[in-house]
This record gives sequence, structure tokens and C-alpha cells, in this order.
Amino acid sequence: MLPVSPPPAPPPLVRLLESPSVEGLELTLNGERIQSAWRWVQGEPGRLWLGLDLLESELGARRSINDDGSIDLDWFGANQRIEQAEQISIEDEVAVEVSQLLRQNGVALGLEPSVMGQEPALTLQLASPRFLRLRESRRNGGQRLVLELSGPALLPRNDDQLELQLDNPGAAATALRQRGVRAGLGSGSLLLSVDGWRSSSLGGPNRLILERSSSDVTPLARNGRALLPSGSGNLALEQRVLQLGAEKYRISFVRFNPAAAGMSLVPLSRRNMVGLGSLLGLARSQGALAALNGGFFNRIQALPLGGLRDRGDWLSGPILDRGAMAWDQGELPQFSRVRLQEWISTSQGKRAEISALNSGWVKKGLAQYNSLWGPRYKAITGTERGALVMGTKVTTLLNPQQLKRGTGLRRGQTLVVARGGAKLPLQVGDEVSLERQLTPSHFNKKPFLIQGGPLLLNRGQIVLDGKAERFSAPFMRQRAPRSVVASDGEQVWLLAVEGHGNKGPNLRDTARLMQRLGIKEALNLDGGSSTRLMVGGRSGTRGRGIGAAIHNGLGIVVNPAR
Repeated sequence: MLPVSPPPAPPPLVRLLESPSVEGLELTLNGERIQSAWRWVQGEPGRLWLGLDLLESELGARRSINDDGSIDLDWFGANQRIEQAEQISIEDEVAVEVSQLLRQNGVALGLEPSVMGQEPALTLQLASPRFLRLRESRRNGGQRLVLELSGPALLPRNDDQLELQLDNPGAAATALRQRGVRAGLGSGSLLLSVDGWRSSSLGGPNRLILERSSSDVTPLARNGRALLPSGSGNLALEQRVLQLGAEKYRISFVRFNPAAAGMSLVPLSRRNMVGLGSLLGLARSQGALAALNGGFFNRIQALPLGGLRDRGDWLSGPILDRGAMAWDQGELPQFSRVRLQEWISTSQGKRAEISALNSGWVKKGLAQYNSLWGPRYKAITGTERGALVMGTKVTTLLNPQQLKRGTGLRRGQTLVVARGGAKLPLQVGDEVSLERQLTPSHFNKKPFLIQGGPLLLNRGQIVLDGKAERFSAPFMRQRAPRSVVASDGEQVWLLAVEGHGNKGPNLRDTARLMQRLGIKEALNLDGGSSTRLMVGGRSGTRGRGIGAAIHNGLGIVVNPAR
């Protein structure tokens, strides 16, 4: 028995740990089987690391990031601070130590045999509380609902639906419906449509808080479209099971001809580059008939890590010579490794390279941010110095303390930031100019671009090169669900690949699977728990079974002229 957290008493272990440390990628949460990273280290008490995706989307924990990089987690009054050094990587997931958080709220742990391998599967169990009463308040056009509970609860969230596991869900549903809130019943759970609501939990007594205000109806998407009727137009979700060696993989996909279908591929981009959200929310806000999650991002700080271009605007610049896809409406996309280089020059003859544009990727040197990043910039690293440029003239210098507090970004302004002790070669009054070079140069003519990596196929041949795109060897070998955007020379494909009784393919196997489908060009996107494909507002696949938040995506929309 793991020495963690009665009450309630944990179930007996099916298999005792013989090693002081064990980790896996499979667990059950109140009986629901999920793939998510975990690590257990024995002790008195023991220590348990779980993935942030799981904690947020399945338990309902809420996180906040501190200036020193530590994370505060809150869940029904249980609070835990995780220092930056304790934020580790297991498989492809960010995991944090949460034994105290679980112990405070009575979560029981156990082990059982895995269905996917030799390592055990972790079990987490929490008794369902009773709904006690509902309180409501309204102020300044906003609404606040407080559900009082007899204890903490699991709060799994699937897109805009929150599932609250209760001992008496019918009583809660009746109370909510009387106040005009959409509420349904699942198997021992209350199903809440929380589109437009913000949810949180409190302890002493235990409460679930739902809040919304008039400002919450602000569109999520940068380029919004009218919502389309339900359905998927002429798009169809297709699925195939293919075998490579002894392993089978389920491939879900949708495809269309951009030159003939009356539909277009668009980036699903946020109004603010800082933050995460659901693929369903992005798809709905931009009227997408089908959607796939997009490029990489920093899950801790919720910042983009790759190029994203929308209608000619660089919302985030490319990084590390990684693979990308660029396109224009009405034509097939083009695939290549991509590099964006920038230099800033002053009228005094100073010239310096800028290494990043509106990006969460950081290194020593200069980076630039503008209003496409969002209305405000706040320092990403410990000590940064900055210069605000209005038009072509430097107007303000900012010290580390000012950037730590944050500075506004107005249209027409550029913020140049110096990091890692790099010298800021600008003074107030300097006239400056910016030089930009994109490789390959023909991508300059494409108004849309999304970067992921690595490239999988070119002209039907496997072109994997993790070293060229600066991906680590463990990343290249890793087995996980995959998201891929591709072309067979006639159609654009959005694909999600899952393991059929296994963890999923590595990148070389993913490329081989694309070849088996007759695809000629293919780009890997963010995978693992981020993998998500939707058609007609319904999920074709959901990563490892977790409703993980993402930063951006790709969507198929009806052409505006139609």
C-alpha cells in the first residue's frame, strides 16, 4: 500500500513497488483509464509527480505562475507551491510534485497491472461528495454561482463541458436549471456547459465557483468569423487502422481540395499570444468545420514556441530552423524548414541581430515584441532591459524592474528586449530601421504559416532530421499520439495518429504511416496530450484522453465569398 492519503483508505495494491522509484504513462482516475505521465518515489511520506495537463483538465486544479518561475496549484483549498527545479519532464509532459495537494484532499493511490507494458498503472480514487446548496449573486451585469459541496471533487473538463462527480447530481442539476444554467446528468455526475464561464474551487467549506461577466463574451480568436450551423459541410472524418511490425495504429483524418471545395485552411490563432485554451473554443470562434491542434508552446508560461503567420502578420516568429508549412487560400500548401532573421540598425551605424519575434523561445541576445503579442508585455526571464520604439524612433528605455511589472504595447510600437546580459544598443531619440530575411524566400509570398517539426516527408520520401531542426534524440525516439498536417499533391490532410493498444508511434513510424496513406508532404505538429482532431464540433481523437489546453491550431472554414 502506498503510504499516502487516507481518508478514504486506499485500495490494496495489485503489485507492490520493489524499486524506490517508478514511473509510467497509464493511470485510472475513479475508474477512467487515461494516458498521462507520472512518477512515484517511495518514502515517508512518498512523493508523486503528475502531468500538469492531468491536474488541470481532469482534477480541476488551478495554477498560477510566480515571477521566480515557481507554480502555485490550488484545488478545493489545498495549496502547493512547486519550485522551478521540481518541474520535471516525463515522456513529453511537464510534471510537478503534488503528493501534498492530493493528501490534503483525501485522494487514495494504488497500483494495478498496465495494459500497455511492463510498468504498473497508477490508480487515483476520490469519493464523490454530496451537493448541499446553490447560491447566486449578480453584480454589474455579471453572475456568480456557488455550489456548496460536502467535500472536494474531481472536475474533469472536456472542451466547454465540466463534469462534476457527485453523490446526488440530480439535486444539483435541478437547482442550476432553475437559474437558467444548462445542466445534464452523466453516470454519477453533473454535466455543466461552461462556455463563457470561469470556474474555480475553494475549501473550508468546499465550493465550486462559476463566474461570468459581460466582458467574457469577447471573441477568443484574432480573426473571428460568424459561427456556422452545426455540422461539417462536405467534410467527413475518416479512420483507418494500419500495422507496422507488431504494432497497430489508429489514424483519424479529414481531407479536402482547397482549389475546388469552396473551403480554406486557416490558422486558429488567439487575440493574445499569452495564454492557452481549448481547440473547440478556437474552432467555434472562427467558424471552423474541422480543426487540428497546431504548433509547440511553453505549457508552464503559456507562450508560443514556433512560427505562426496569419494574413501576412507574424503573430509569432519561426525558431530553430524547424519545419513549417506556408500557404495561400485556394492552393496547396508548401513545406520546408524555415528561418527568420532580423537585424535592427540605428542612424549612428549600430547594427544588431534580433533572435526572436513575439516568441516564448528565449536565449541571450535581442528579441522584439509588438501589439500582435497582446496589449502588454511582461518579462519572460529574470533580468531584461528594453527600449520602446514608436514608428522609427526610440522613445523610452525600460529597466528590469519596469519590465518585470510589465509595459503596454500599442499599435505602431515595437519593444526591443535585451536578455542574458546582452547589451541594448539603443538610446532615446535614436532613429532605427528593421531588416528582415525569410528562408526559403518564396515563403514571403504566403500569407499563412504554421511551424511545428520535424518535417516528415518531402516528395514522398522520409526526410526526418532531428539534429537539423534541433530536436533532442529522446524526443525523436519517443512514442506518443501524433498530429500531422500533410498533402498528397491534390488534397490537404489533417491527421491524428494514436496507438492501438500501445503508447503511439515514434516519428519515423509516423512518417512511414504517412507514406502508407499515399501522402507526399508531411509536417509533425505538437503531439502527446495536445493531439486533438475535431470535425463538426465533435472529437475524432483526444490525445491521451485528456482535454489538454493548447495555444493554436489549424481550421477548415467555408470561403468568405460563399
